[in-house]
Amino acid sequence: MNLDLKGKVVIVTGASSGIGLETAKMFLAEGSRVVGVSRYMSSAADLGPPDQWLRFEADLGERGAGEAVANAALMAFGRIDVLFNNAGICPTRGGFLDVSDEDWAQTLNINLMGYVRMARSVLPVMLAQKKGVLIHCGSEAGRMPHPLLPDYSTSKAAITLLSKALAREFTPKGIRSNVVAPAHIRTELWDRPGGFLHALAERYGTTIDGAVDAFLAESKLPAGRLGTAKDVATAVLYLASDMAEFISGDVINIDGGVTPTT
Repeated sequence: MNLDLKGKVVIVTGASSGIGLETAKMFLAEGSRVVGVSRYMSSAADLGPPDQWLRFEADLGERGAGEAVANAALMAFGRIDVLFNNAGICPTRGGFLDVSDEDWAQTLNINLMGYVRMARSVLPVMLAQKKGVLIHCGSEAGRMPHPLLPDYSTSKAAITLLSKALAREFTPKGIRSNVVAPAHIRTELWDRPGGFLHALAERYGTTIDGAVDAFLAESKLPAGRLGTAKDVATAVLYLASDMAEFISGDVINIDGGVTPTT
């Protein structure tokens, strides 16, 4: 399938690992020109030639970071066609009562306000072009929160409403906004020390592999497996293409079938 993404200028935040890294690679394979953004981009140094790949280090929890990313994209490639808002944190908690005000502020600042800052920075460019695509990485946790992820789940629910607000205002001006909502995607956020799988292993009193099996059994995931970053990236590329030009303000669930069955 030809998605006709060659030459498109795409900003991918959170591009140093996981879903963001895989999405950047797939856009590059389609011939897009990609700006990969993360606080530390050394792990994604050589994804493409300089006329197709720009890595840019920025902390989107800081004011002014969005403008810096947009300016770098314009200086390198002259336009911005697609933004994939993906950077975020997923801190595992003991429960709601373990989350302090400072914890809430940090999660919402990065996961929600980071998206706001990026959208606000690229929209003037897209409005001048009279065309653009905003794609935001939400989560199934924004619809069905997990007890170990109260602040993360809340931030992801807010992203859905942010995207719908953007779609309502800017779709008539040629700019679409949608959310991909992954669930049960095994990335570094799951496997890192202290991450979600480690918390599950403690909860179930088993090994990491045992925790995966127990989680799949408990979640009753129809697909019978955890998802991959490529599963999500494929949907992002479709939404970025003109093949999805009649889709805006929507949420695309990438969850192995769990949403229609719960």
